[in-house]
Amino acid sequence: MLGLGNNLSELKIRIQKAHADLANLGEPSQPLTEMIGSTNTLRLNEYLSKTDAKKTELISDYVLYTKQLEQIIASLFSIQSELKSILKEEASMIESVDSKPKKAKKPAKKN
Repeated sequence: MLGLGNNLSELKIRIQKAHADLANLGEPSQPLTEMIGSTNTLRLNEYLSKTDAKKTELISDYVLYTKQLEQIIASLFSIQSELKSILKEEASMIESVDSKPKKAKKPAKKN
């Protein structure tokens, strides 16, 4: 379970880095009037390619992050189930001890 936590931390860092990289790309630059239309289109295409690659990386990291969370939750539910069965077993043991007839104490003899 400890390994899952480490992987989760690494994935969280990767997600935060991808968000920061995407934010650093900023908005697409405005078309420059001194350039022809195809040049502006190429500049926009380059920007969109970079943002698309970052968004794809981000989605991939989120998928891995979600799978790690699902594994942790499954482990927690398994542990919870085991703890419930242990508690039931302990409770039945306590009930069986309490239901046994108690021996009457003999009065102490005086000297």
